[in-house]
Amino acid sequence: MGYYVNGNGQLRIKAENLPAAYAALMALQDAPDENKQGGSFSAKETRRWYSWMPEDLRTIPTVQDVFIELGFEVEVEGDTGDVLIGNYDSKMGQEEVFFAAAAPFIENDEYEWTGEDGDFWKWSFTDGKMFHLSGTRSYSHASIVSV
Repeated sequence: MGYYVNGNGQLRIKAENLPAAYAALMALQDAPDENKQGGSFSAKETRRWYSWMPEDLRTIPTVQDVFIELGFEVEVEGDTGDVLIGNYDSKMGQEEVFFAAAAPFIENDEYEWTGEDGDFWKWSFTDGKMFHLSGTRSYSHASIVSV
């Protein structure tokens, strides 16, 4: 489950960037099959798509719907029309692929994750690029708490 460490709690894609962000997300449909981890496998025919996503991404009508489909809380800011991507509560799939495609349109910010197995990592969006940072948490001082 992910959570934000930034001040406003949401990643932002400005309204004027939504058409380009949508085009970048839909371009993933034409990625080679080896980039897609979901699919239908049989002796006769194999079809591939992104994990936990529809077989045809073009059935998803908007940027906000893409991120909702991925399992994120999404809202459209009323006064600006900006898309705000918030908390995550779903099965892990290939979210990183979609965020990397949208990275040129995401405002500089960070999203920190805590995995089910206690792992920690962070996505950092800086100047149109997405970075995956791995890390650890440590606690160095203990003090007695008394009543």
